[in-house]
Amino acid sequence: MAMILDNHVHLVSGTMGNEYLSPHYRWWNAYRWAYGPPQRPPYERDPLALYPRVEDRVNDPDGSATVAAMDKAGVDAAVLIHADHLGFGSLQAKGMEEMHQDYVDIANRYPGRFYPFAGPDVRRPGSLELVTRGIQDGRFKGFKVMPEQGYFVSDRILYPFYDVCLEAGVPVAICANFEPPMSRGRFNEPLHITDVVADFPDLNVIIFHAGFPFEHWFEVCLGIGHYALNTYLEFDAWGDPNRCPEEQIIRRLARARDMLGAHRITFGTDGQFSHSPWGERRTQGYVRHLNLWRELPERAKRYGITFSREEVELMMGLNLARLLKIVEMPEYEKKRKYGWKILMPGPRPTP
Repeated sequence: MAMILDNHVHLVSGTMGNEYLSPHYRWWNAYRWAYGPPQRPPYERDPLALYPRVEDRVNDPDGSATVAAMDKAGVDAAVLIHADHLGFGSLQAKGMEEMHQDYVDIANRYPGRFYPFAGPDVRRPGSLELVTRGIQDGRFKGFKVMPEQGYFVSDRILYPFYDVCLEAGVPVAICANFEPPMSRGRFNEPLHITDVVADFPDLNVIIFHAGFPFEHWFEVCLGIGHYALNTYLEFDAWGDPNRCPEEQIIRRLARARDMLGAHRITFGTDGQFSHSPWGERRTQGYVRHLNLWRELPERAKRYGITFSREEVELMMGLNLARLLKIVEMPEYEKKRKYGWKILMPGPRPTP
């Protein structure tokens, strides 16, 4: 099989006293660990006791756990995606520059295995300079936007970042999912992506999560992808047998294939790994996830659906490799571009 690329992997690179995760985000995790499913009253866990263990449970500062998981699942390479939680109301100990340099160092440690995207909260002072510098010198292969932190993707603060990516020919990944209570889900509503693809029609946009877990958000993502021809859908949770029934995965994926074409779907997992028991469970789920996609032609036949091996290879790696300029696929190059951007003034401010 052609190369397998995971379009969506997180890596927590913190250490004790220099944490990657912000204090509020760690507290949210400890709180959920103590009181969330499958826990039920009477509650026996104390989040205060769990809090010091949160980062250690999920971190992988040298990337070795992530590489081990990829090896076990048969993944050739992955895009490293930052999750800057400034919007949760507290700063992590590790600074913006250091967070990003960690990913570059890990990519250098494992040549050919990782492709870091820049992903600072765009409200951070110096974030535009960091993204511009890193994309222009090739350290970052794309830019990730996490609007749930408190801004719409159409906010004009983001437009200089889009300009940089358009000029460099690198993709922009935009989250479109719903995961309260800390995230502000209304900002992730995928309809707002229509402003971006209208104002930057030549920009390659990858819609992360494809609207999970809302069916109507998925429909919006399909509509955007159907009409905006430089838009790609990344399937993670919708395509994960640990989260969705197999038949549902295959039928949804077939519908996306029929509306966009297999050449504009990318495989991702939203994976995160560590050497803890939690990380080991994630690795086991990772293997199940990869196996379903590898076996898609055979499994789809159970439901009267056909996927070719060539379509699977496109979705699982070649599409992303083409976007990241890892491989040359001239047959997919367009002879013409729109050649314009930002045709109309921005929205008027609310009175």
